[in-house]
Amino acid sequence: MGVVQNSIGKVGAKSKQLFRYIRKHPFKTFFFLLLLGITAVAILMSMIYYGAFGKLPTADYLKGLKNPVTSTIYASNKEPIGYYFLQNRSNVDSSQITSNLKNALVATEDTRFYDHGGVDYKSYARVFVKSIILGQNAGGGSTITQQVAKNLFGREKQFFLSTPINKIREVFIAKRLENIYDKEDILLLYFNTVSFGENTYGIEKAANRFFNKPPEELTLPESATLVGLLKAPTYYNPRSFPDRAEQRRNVVLSQMEKYGYLTAEEFAAAKAPLKLDYQTPKKSSSFSNYYKEFVAAEFQKWAEENPAPDGHTYDLEADGLSLYTTLNVDIQHYAELAIQRQIDQLQSLMDRHWSASTTEGGKEALLKKIEESMGGIQNMRKAGKTEAEINKYIQEKKERKYWVVGKGYEDQLMSLEDSITKSINRLHAGVLVMSSTSGRIMGYVGGIDYGFSQTDNIITPRQVGSTFKPITYLAALQTGQEPCTFYDNQLLTYSKYEDWRPRNADHSYGGSYSMHGALAGSINTVSVSIQMRTGTERVLEQAKKMGIETELPNVPSIVLGTADITLLEMVRAYASISNGGNKVKPFAIERIENEQGEVIYEAKPAYEGRVASYKNVKAIQKMMEGVTQGGTGSRLAAYNIPFNIIGKTGTTQNNGDGWFIGASPELVVGAWVGTFDKRVQFSSTTMGSGANTALPMVASVFRDLSYWRRPILTNFEYEINHFPCWPYSMLSAAEAAPLALSDTTYRQYLKIRDSIRGAIVPIMEIENDSLAPLEQKLDSISIDSTAKQLKMPLPISRK
Repeated sequence: MGVVQNSIGKVGAKSKQLFRYIRKHPFKTFFFLLLLGITAVAILMSMIYYGAFGKLPTADYLKGLKNPVTSTIYASNKEPIGYYFLQNRSNVDSSQITSNLKNALVATEDTRFYDHGGVDYKSYARVFVKSIILGQNAGGGSTITQQVAKNLFGREKQFFLSTPINKIREVFIAKRLENIYDKEDILLLYFNTVSFGENTYGIEKAANRFFNKPPEELTLPESATLVGLLKAPTYYNPRSFPDRAEQRRNVVLSQMEKYGYLTAEEFAAAKAPLKLDYQTPKKSSSFSNYYKEFVAAEFQKWAEENPAPDGHTYDLEADGLSLYTTLNVDIQHYAELAIQRQIDQLQSLMDRHWSASTTEGGKEALLKKIEESMGGIQNMRKAGKTEAEINKYIQEKKERKYWVVGKGYEDQLMSLEDSITKSINRLHAGVLVMSSTSGRIMGYVGGIDYGFSQTDNIITPRQVGSTFKPITYLAALQTGQEPCTFYDNQLLTYSKYEDWRPRNADHSYGGSYSMHGALAGSINTVSVSIQMRTGTERVLEQAKKMGIETELPNVPSIVLGTADITLLEMVRAYASISNGGNKVKPFAIERIENEQGEVIYEAKPAYEGRVASYKNVKAIQKMMEGVTQGGTGSRLAAYNIPFNIIGKTGTTQNNGDGWFIGASPELVVGAWVGTFDKRVQFSSTTMGSGANTALPMVASVFRDLSYWRRPILTNFEYEINHFPCWPYSMLSAAEAAPLALSDTTYRQYLKIRDSIRGAIVPIMEIENDSLAPLEQKLDSISIDSTAKQLKMPLPISRK
């Protein structure tokens, strides 16, 4: 205690000594602090200049910005399938930028634009005195040239001093731009790259969006309106806030008069009421953009690790690169058709049979809750409107915009309640096709329509349901368990895990299952017992070996698929099963060429080790064949695919997510279907199961592939035709295990069944992938399977 007091006393004495020195030598202290501050700023500027916070664009790179060269993305057959533009903008030339636009911009944003060299030091002095010393709002000090730098290169978040660092970067870039371009070119760059809100870049798109005309035909008030909204594109949006936009336009006009660009008469005449000719964005339907964005992300990761010879980071939007990808146009076409057909039919089913079982009061209560949260309804209540008037407003049918998949927005006659329903029960999906031997991505459909939703369902984590079970079962095999190891089908309570009581989807218990039978039937009780015996740590390690990079929860319910994992990761994991046990790395870019046609990158498929022994991988393959031939994925047989496809279905709690992942020795095809709003589901597992939602898409792709004249697919080959034990026994596990392996009756039954299958041509075939719900084995996380994780009350046991 005395030591601490002594230390505090010394600090206090030093502080008093310092304050006495400051009072005695104020000018020396000020000079010292000023020198220290200048030194710190100089060091920071040097670090920025030499690239400590990201390399500055070179002069050669900046020269190409005026006319950037687009990069092209090619499919595996060298057919161009997409382009990368600088901010997806359209360029105008200098003749289309009128004097009204230029004068409005200079008068409002940078009055000394024609006099400075990219940096307005007088403006910075004004900001320093008024904003920092006097505490007044004096605006920013950035010039138009600095804003061009910001528009082109954005601002990155640094670990400290983000704003000063980005501002200084823009100063350096602005000085370089001024050395390369004249003032008219800089104005042109500004108008071609600036954002006008609503995802609209460039003056050409803005003029068309708000006034339905090219920029050279804009009137003075229209030019001032567009320049005015640049201060805050959302706040001054002339469609959403016409009064604000008109006031801001008038400020721009007054600035133009103040600096001599307008006479008093012209200023007065331009202040007429604001008139728009707003054009609703014509969003086009697209599947390929999901893949395009995925490729761009893969490219960016490579580019950051492999700078160009001149030191700059390769840029898809300006460097004119050619990206040759792994996408197979035929397979992509099959995947697009599969998702389009299935979602059309599933959505019709969902519209008739949707529920909100997790919301107290059901879907009526959910709709009411959403309606009451809407601003229009709240304003009516504040205005004293009656319930009858509010209900009339909600139920009144009128033309409303609705996105039709494959077509875009269309006017449809519907009530506000109809509109809300169609919004929350909208189904989404993703389909991925990957080579299991190399990791090449051959088909990629990230959603139902990129124009409607840019969420990529292939790389967005979702609860995976029973598709996770093969990972647990493979880990179990690695510990020495066998496909003919039997487990009791008991409803157990795990007191160690807050009395967790996992149930089967069909609430059927009793008897016992062999491991292969439990996987085929997706038996939750047995799967959890296998997980417990194997150990969660082993299962998590197995998942990691197979390419699951998402951090998974260390809980036994992981076997039921309670974790959120991406479709890409799950397909990668299944690839290591289908290829015989090798971990592969998915990739989309095969080769990159620069503008001169020189190859600057070529992919080399990476094999990242074994995931399990060959024997156990072959065993899990055979067990997964049981899923498709007699288990929860048996609907696959209706598609008459002449190859023994293996796979696994998955259906999550309350039918929120439906999965199916299928595989041949060469390919893995995975699909996910679900709603974004998890309060909304199919009203029954028969309709919402992965077997009914996702499986038809995967089956459709495999069926189309089987028609190839030289098929890409082959059959899995096994040392045995069948496991020598029953999938299920009415006996307990202890009684069933010794009897199963010696039961010659069961083996004779299998021989007879195989001979019948070989003699009879299947007559059941699904025409056009229709999805009338079939009688099928259920495969779902029952509501209580994850109740403890989700802090939900457990339902009463229904044995």
